[in-house]
Amino acid sequence: MVFEPPVPRKYRLVLEKAVDYIAAHYQDEDISLNAVASAVNISPNHFSTIFSQEMEITFVEYLTKVRMDAARELLLKTDLRTSEIGYQVGYKDPHYFSYLFKKIHGITPKAFRSGGENEVQK
Repeated sequence: MVFEPPVPRKYRLVLEKAVDYIAAHYQDEDISLNAVASAVNISPNHFSTIFSQEMEITFVEYLTKVRMDAARELLLKTDLRTSEIGYQVGYKDPHYFSYLFKKIHGITPKAFRSGGENEVQK
């Protein structure tokens, strides 16, 4: 996912670096706001504030979106089991992955894979 803020902003470079770090590490189940803040050399509290204000989404919401986008791609383009896809996108608990996928998309991963992608809530 490419970060393209609509206008130049004070923290653009920091956020670009953070987004790049998330893209490279979202599969790591231990990725955290603290880890990303450390990677961009900002305190976690300040990073959280900057991220939320500038991206208009919280860190956790953004990470979840990145992971779910990757999961959708894997569901459509591979024959991996749902649990394996959950592991590949950073969730150690396959049940939690399925729960979150359904909560976000309104459909289970298995139903999505078997043609339900047209029924996904936008």
